[in-house]
This record gives sequence, C-alpha cells and structure tokens, in this order.
Amino acid sequence: MNISRSIPCGLLSEQVDVVIRDICRDINYSSPNKEVAIKTAFGLQCLSGWDGLPTWVNSAELHVLEDEIKLNLYADNADVDSDDLAKTADGIQNYLFSLFGYKTRPFPNKIFCIGWSKTGTVSLTEALRMLGIFSRHFTPWIIGANHFDSDVSEASINFSSIADYTSVSDVPACALFRELDQAFPDSKFILTTRPSESWIESAVLQHESLIEQQGIMDSASRWVYGTDKMDRQLLLKRYLQHHQQVLDYFKGRSDLLIIDLSEDNQWQKICGFLNLPIPNNPFPHLNKRGDLEKTA
Repeated sequence: MNISRSIPCGLLSEQVDVVIRDICRDINYSSPNKEVAIKTAFGLQCLSGWDGLPTWVNSAELHVLEDEIKLNLYADNADVDSDDLAKTADGIQNYLFSLFGYKTRPFPNKIFCIGWSKTGTVSLTEALRMLGIFSRHFTPWIIGANHFDSDVSEASINFSSIADYTSVSDVPACALFRELDQAFPDSKFILTTRPSESWIESAVLQHESLIEQQGIMDSASRWVYGTDKMDRQLLLKRYLQHHQQVLDYFKGRSDLLIIDLSEDNQWQKICGFLNLPIPNNPFPHLNKRGDLEKTA
C-alpha cells in the first residue's frame, strides 16, 4: 500500500537543495538506525527506521518537481488501515508545507533567534517563514552532533552548514550568540522569553519523554546543559543564565528584540524590528513536534 501527497514549493532551486539536505540530517539525527535517509538525484529517500513515523511505514520518498514536492509513503503490511496511512501522510504534508511552501524574499541581514528551547522557537521560525525569511529550526550539526547519541564532549563549532539560511533558531545555535555575532556582522537577534515556572514544566516534560524513548538525553541538549542527566534545577539554572547572558551581552544595542510570544501584537513587534510589512494571517502558535523537527 502506498499514498502520495503534493506540496506546493515556493523556494528557489538552491534553497530546495539545502532543505532536502537538512531533512536528511534531521531524520538521521533522530533515527536509532542512524543513516536511514539519503539525498538522491530526485530528492530524498528514507528507509524504515524514520523516527516519528509508524513502524509499518517501510519507506518514504520526496520527489522534487518543477513547482512542487511529491511525498510518497510505502507500507507493505496488508493490515495497515488506510485511514491511519492517510492521517500520517497529512501530518507530514503539513510539516513539509512549512519548509517548502512559502516564497522567500531577499533580506539584508542574518536573523538569529536565540531564545532557549521551549520558548516558542518553532512558532517564531514559522512566523519568519510566513514573512518570506528562509529559516531553519534546530541545527545540532554545527557542533558536530550528527546523531542523537553523538559524543559532544569535544564539540567543534562549524557555521558553514547554516550559512545558506537567512535565519536559524533553537539549540545549539541560541547558545552561540556571541560567536554568531562575530561570524555574521550586522545580524539581528531575537530573544524569545517565557515565565520560568511554565518553562521548566515544559522542558522537563520534553526531556523526560526523549529519555524514555531513547534512553539518553539527545546530544544537542547534553551539550547546552553540560549533563546527560535529567536535573530539573540544572535545567532551570541554565535557562535563566542564558537569558541574563544575552541581556548583558547586548546591553545598549539596538539589534536585539526581546519578545514573549504569549503576549499580544507579536506581528507588530517582529515586523517593526525587521522593517517588514505585517501579514494578514494570524500569528502561528505551534507547540507540537513536527515529524522532522524538534519541539520548542
């Protein structure tokens, strides 16, 4: 049994190549079977073992066509319910639209979203894509963390893999705001915030779920927190420390926007900071993990 979905593509061809490359990276980072996704001449092929997909999905493909991306899911199990397969395909289709569906615009600066995980970084990334900003959420490979269990004890920083994007968000990039400021002069920075009481509950839930699934905290989190243990107090300390470090570093500068996405007028604040027109669409509020991207 197989099922297909079509996703309109608003990206330039070179941007499509970058996104396909990083979907492969994302799948392989999360998959317990390591290199299950490869970039191909037609797009992407993923064998069984794609984390986040039902086990009965044997393989998946993305085909890059002239103005659309074609998703194909294959399930050899004769007992698979067609409604379940359709629901799975619909979920991935929605996620892929976020990656490919928005037309991009030239922007004179890099935009680094340096809010900590669980402060709305997925929502902010989606908002920037809606504004036409070529954006990427979660880039563990900049510290050499290519897999969930990568050794990050001697991580080395490499920004070449994010240079194609106009905007990058979430860990580990958010912890590298000083280095990003030096590597990409004249950038703009957005710090998303959230009350510490609600943040810690969300963060604990996220990490407990990951540890339950994988048996270990993922490599990017181990790097930013400096531990492989689920330590509630350490998580909260690191979150508050990051917030204060950003405030101290950017004190007196005009290239930092601080925003709580639970408050009103999100579009006005972000578009005013970036000098972009306010869209007619409602501001996106996403809090559920996509099939390929990390929650924030």
